[in-house]
Amino acid sequence: MKKLIMILVFMGVMVNLSMADDPKQEAMDSLSTAQSMIKQGNINKAVEEINYALSKLNEVSATKMLTFIPEAPEGFTLESKNSQGMGQGASMVGNAGAEGHYIGQDDSRVKLSIATGGVTGKLGSLASFGSMFAGMSQDGGVKSVRIQGFTGTLQYDTNSKSGNLTIQVGEKTSVQVEGDNVASDKILKSFAEKMDLSKLSTSF
Repeated sequence: MKKLIMILVFMGVMVNLSMADDPKQEAMDSLSTAQSMIKQGNINKAVEEINYALSKLNEVSATKMLTFIPEAPEGFTLESKNSQGMGQGASMVGNAGAEGHYIGQDDSRVKLSIATGGVTGKLGSLASFGSMFAGMSQDGGVKSVRIQGFTGTLQYDTNSKSGNLTIQVGEKTSVQVEGDNVASDKILKSFAEKMDLSKLSTSF
């Protein structure tokens, strides 16, 4: 009997630990606490709980974003990928983001970033606005491109072999591909072409 009780206690502890590590559950718990604090008139504590819940939901979004980081195109290797959800600064820098880091031949490097919310998530819109002045560029290195039906802004410098591709795939979601020591702007486009941009646009 004692052994059975010990097993049940152990299982209960493990369930509680697993729930504590679940950001969705933590968000729901914080929102529940916030509701109680509002009823008690403790508004400052309620705001604190709501902000914490928001940060945990952003963690969920960031983790989901990792699934959209593509495998490396031919000639490159995916070195690492990571994600991060933002807290109270989300309204400015963005709610969540994910990055993939790639390395190719001759030490060429590419970083692919996905962001949603805030200024970062609207980076594609800002870049598209800037592309209106592409004709004023001295080297003509800025141009508009279409990838999977989405409009992006592509900038590439042949001298430094570096460039940047930015695509707005939703009202608040953008993709950015940055390359150093890459042979051409086609390489930057090849990374975006490996993504499911349509699904990304409806997921956040």
